[in-house]
Amino acid sequence: MKNFTFVLFFCITCASCAQVSSPAKIPTTKQLDSLRTELEVLFRKDQTFRRIYVEAEEKLGKDSFEMEYFWEVVEAQDKVFEKKLTTMVDTYGWLGISQVGRLANAAQWTILQHGTNASKEKYGPLLKASVLKNESQPNHYARMIDRMLVNANKPQIYGSQINYDLETPAFYEIKDPAFVNQRRAEIGLTTIQEFANSKNIPWTIAQE
Repeated sequence: MKNFTFVLFFCITCASCAQVSSPAKIPTTKQLDSLRTELEVLFRKDQTFRRIYVEAEEKLGKDSFEMEYFWEVVEAQDKVFEKKLTTMVDTYGWLGISQVGRLANAAQWTILQHGTNASKEKYGPLLKASVLKNESQPNHYARMIDRMLVNANKPQIYGSQINYDLETPAFYEIKDPAFVNQRRAEIGLTTIQEFANSKNIPWTIAQE
């Protein structure tokens, strides 16, 4: 029963995968070059405002009208980029590292992270399938799924999300923490102990 919730979640995720429409086209070398360039440009645009928001808050005020407009612009941009990405993935499938390189591959995840939950639920299985083929980074899939769960006030399953708002940073609640390494290993992540050590967070829960 301890893994029931995870299995149920996995089944729901697989069911979402079935919603992705017709078989993807196989892109030509020329198309891959174009897709790589487009994804890299989208990534740079996606990150531009996010790289300066701290400085903007310091200058304009975190709760100012100007910062409210700042985030309105970012949200509008996110919707445009999400549409471009989903159209691309619907056409060609999730593009792997061997096809478009690490940056363009990661750009897909970055844009999806800033998109709607509906898109994450629909395309998450494609990202996971790519991870299992060593064509995408496992931490990207883990962070996407865990963030969705934490935002929904549910326990995360991979232990990728840390609460830095506490006096002493700690993991957000993890579902069945004694089994977290089993779930992490499934997608190619290092152990929770190694991850915790890298973040200077104590971990004392023995693994099954």
